[in-house]
Amino acid sequence: INPTNAEIDLKEDVGNALEKAGGKKFLDAVKELFKSNGPLDVAGAILGQAPGLPAKFIIHCNIPQWGVDKCEEQLEKTVMNCLTLADEKKLKSIAFPSIVSSRNCFPKHIAAQLIIKAIANYFDNAISSSLKNIFFVLFDSESIGIYVQEMEKLDI
Repeated sequence: INPTNAEIDLKEDVGNALEKAGGKKFLDAVKELFKSNGPLDVAGAILGQAPGLPAKFIIHCNIPQWGVDKCEEQLEKTVMNCLTLADEKKLKSIAFPSIVSSRNCFPKHIAAQLIIKAIANYFDNAISSSLKNIFFVLFDSESIGIYVQEMEKLDI
C-alpha cells in the first residue's frame, strides 16, 4: 500500500522508499497510472504495476487528513477499498504501513485502531477472500507497540 494524495505523489516516507527501490521504471509506471486515471478521490484506491519491486502490484490510496469531517470513516473506507482491490486481483498478501499517522497527522493510536478495525470488519463480512497474509510495515518501536496492543484486543 502506498498512502498518497489525489495526484499519487511519492513525496512522503513510503513513497520515497518505493521510488528509491523501484527506480525510474516504478516512477514512470506511477506517472502513467495517474495520466490514465486522473486524480484519486479521498479514500480512493487504485492498483498499479510495481516494476523494480519484489511485489507485482502496489495499491495507491488517497488517505484522509486528520481533523476533516468524517476522516475516521474515510480511513476505514480507504482500508476497505484497498482490501477489495487486492481480493479482486486475487492477491494472497497485502502490506499496510501505518498509512495515515505520518503523512496526514492522524494520532498513531487512532490510526492503528481504525486500520485494524477496518481489516477485521472486512474479513467478518467477506464470504471468501484470496488474502492469506496481512502485513503491517512499521518503522518505529512506538508504532509496533501500539499495533500489538490493538491486535491483542481482537476477539479471534
